[in-house]
Amino acid sequence: MKSFFLPFGRDGVDRAPLEAAVLFAKRSSGRVRATFYPRPVESPLVDPMGVGIIDYADKGPDLAREAEEALAAMRARIDALGPDGALVDLSDEPLRARFGIGEAARLFDTTVVGKSEETDWRAVFETALFEGGRTVTLVPVGWTRECGRTVAIAWNRSTETARLIGQALPAIKSADKAIVIEIEGWSVPGPDGAALADYLKLHGVDAKVATGKRSMRGPGMDVLEVAEAEGVDLLVKGAYTQSRLRQMIFGGATSDIIADATMPVIFAH
Repeated sequence: MKSFFLPFGRDGVDRAPLEAAVLFAKRSSGRVRATFYPRPVESPLVDPMGVGIIDYADKGPDLAREAEEALAAMRARIDALGPDGALVDLSDEPLRARFGIGEAARLFDTTVVGKSEETDWRAVFETALFEGGRTVTLVPVGWTRECGRTVAIAWNRSTETARLIGQALPAIKSADKAIVIEIEGWSVPGPDGAALADYLKLHGVDAKVATGKRSMRGPGMDVLEVAEAEGVDLLVKGAYTQSRLRQMIFGGATSDIIADATMPVIFAH
């Protein structure tokens, strides 16, 4: 992975996962593009079909001032990185609306989104995931260290995960250690973990298979238990094998991993 997109809003400059994005990019001699997006003037609408979040373009008179303040704050954070700050391109052209995140994300290998209790990270995450067509890396609160040395794939044999493996293959290949995580009884029809490990070997990745037991907590929590035991610092997970609406109502592995992962996770839908 070479190109990393870091959208940030005025209220989230201090919590944007800048350090994590830079360290991730540094592993592959990549670059980070940090771009400001405005808050919506009106309340966001949730698409009833479950394909994302829609909000209106912000044409308010305060947009220029809001962008200027946010850009100045982010520029200070970039300067504080020292030499690593040279890996970050701070865009002088802010997005006109939050839904522009999905449009911009289409020409980046991954969009980096940080979880936070104070910001609208979930709307940003879902916009990039459903509208961008590329991967999204979700970073837990407080994570500022390197990720990608020990990479695991949450393998349920699904089309979504298979597609993501192709997109995330550069990150998997650059890892020091790669693990295929399977959970007993959690899969759709398809090749098993051993077959995936053999495929990865063709790409120079000596991956091992780690199998976890299925528990009452759900497969997402079981995947995280195995990942934490293996010291994983980057998890690869296809998003929403079940529909998003169904997961909102009944829960699912993607929802659990979004909520409870203690390491960065690369998602794609």
